[in-house]
Amino acid sequence: MAGRLKTAAQYLLSLVLMGGFLYWAFRNVDAAALGESLRSTSLFWAGALVVTALCTLVIRAWRWTVLMRSFPPQVTIRDASLALAICYAANVVIPRSGEALRAVSLKWTRGVTLSTALATVLLERILDIVFLLIFLGASFLLVRERIEAAFPWMATLSVLAFAICLALLAALAAVSLYQDRAVALIVRLLGRVWPGAATRAGALLGTFLEGLHALRSPAAYLEIAVGSVLLNIGYVLIIYEGFLAFDFDGVYALGLDAALVLMALSSFGVIFPTPGAAGSYHLFFSKSLVALYAVPQSAALACATAVHAIATVTYLTLGGPALLWQRRRRRVEPTTAVDQESQPPP
Repeated sequence: MAGRLKTAAQYLLSLVLMGGFLYWAFRNVDAAALGESLRSTSLFWAGALVVTALCTLVIRAWRWTVLMRSFPPQVTIRDASLALAICYAANVVIPRSGEALRAVSLKWTRGVTLSTALATVLLERILDIVFLLIFLGASFLLVRERIEAAFPWMATLSVLAFAICLALLAALAAVSLYQDRAVALIVRLLGRVWPGAATRAGALLGTFLEGLHALRSPAAYLEIAVGSVLLNIGYVLIIYEGFLAFDFDGVYALGLDAALVLMALSSFGVIFPTPGAAGSYHLFFSKSLVALYAVPQSAALACATAVHAIATVTYLTLGGPALLWQRRRRRVEPTTAVDQESQPPP
């Protein structure tokens, strides 16, 4: 009962956050101008955005399979793509639920243990943040003065987050390379300051070791780096196609450099636990366009709304049916197996 109340309270908080961000983003917008901007959306570029979103899904799936390559059973790009689609679709309904569901998806389809899959999910999220901060650094090089004027807190936060992520990656690599010795050292150091947590931390690190074997392969580092760069280029193209859908390239001279800046800054909206990043994404996307490139608020919000809605519908259309199909298959297969076992031999 207490667990259900806690879950309900967390979900209610996410809805409150979403409502607050949506109000903040749309509070002074001209509804008529917003509607007119939305009606002018280019269907061609909206379709291109869908294709690019699906391509980024496959690229992320390929990178994820690299992280899982060193242990059986082998996960295909198709398996990983469907698991990621389920992840994205679930996050639209319940924030942060998708990470666990994509691990469950691989358990259903390939029998991958949850601890192994979750270890690679953790590593993947750290990689996401590291490369996002690299692209954010590139954004500072392009429009540093405007970013510092509009978001004075962002430079300090980015440097701190980058340092933390590099430290985590180094720690994960050390644990993966030295395994038992690294775990013993961590448990010993932790035991000096927090004895009660040392044993549990050692058990948890041991459980996750199986999912970090990819860090022991030098070739995998190159594949992971290439996949991460391609993935972020895809995200930049999604933003740029949003610009093209609203003719921002012609009216406001926004090109790929502006798309890179918007990709990096709008990603801060994903940090907040709102359903599908709704509200927070709209706010960071639109405020960045208004503050950095003098785009009118109604046009900026129309672009943010269209990009978010198109991507969300794309993932829901793929991930929702995939989850239902996997659940149905999971329920049917054990029954089928029992029926087959009960048949007399020929």
